[in-house]
Amino acid sequence: MGESADPNLGSAALLRRLARDNQTMGPRLAQLEFQQMMRELANPTLFDLVIDFPEQEKVRPLVLPTMAEHPMANRAPVLNVTLGRTAWIENPDSLPVVGIFISDHQHPATRPALAALMRQHHAAPFARFVFLCASMRPIPFLGRYEFTYEYVSAQDPVVLARRLRLRYGMEQIRDLGSGRPIWRGKRAMNTSNGENPGETG
Repeated sequence: MGESADPNLGSAALLRRLARDNQTMGPRLAQLEFQQMMRELANPTLFDLVIDFPEQEKVRPLVLPTMAEHPMANRAPVLNVTLGRTAWIENPDSLPVVGIFISDHQHPATRPALAALMRQHHAAPFARFVFLCASMRPIPFLGRYEFTYEYVSAQDPVVLARRLRLRYGMEQIRDLGSGRPIWRGKRAMNTSNGENPGETG
């Protein structure tokens, strides 16, 4: 009677095949998603959010709860930040986490600025993004492509920086329109030559 095959060998072969398939199909799927994203970004009304509310009293700006002052804050695990469906890299967790602030005041420039960023991101992924949205306009779009985002309303992203660093392991925050850094953490500053007056720890 013949010996039965070692199930561990079969599992190892399956894992190797899945890894090869992922390396082949991952970039192809990302290319298709990127092309679809570019078609959406070509639509001039993409981020037009037209909602007809009846006249009513204005509510106070949203203030998100913060964990930054909690005595156990530094021990909390950071949340996963996705690469998005429009780019592919074998080990996305190796990329730094960068906040991208989208101001509602720059609404007309959001589409071209986001398209330029996404071209760089697709061609050579250099970071995992957390989009910090001052309005709800870009959130459905970002969610469709599985990017990480937060609605920050009118809050200053520099004020939020410590909470975002603890929550996501964020190393810096940049403005989408200008590309300039708004805030840099200590780790990001150690790898750059410039100084950052907005450092908050």
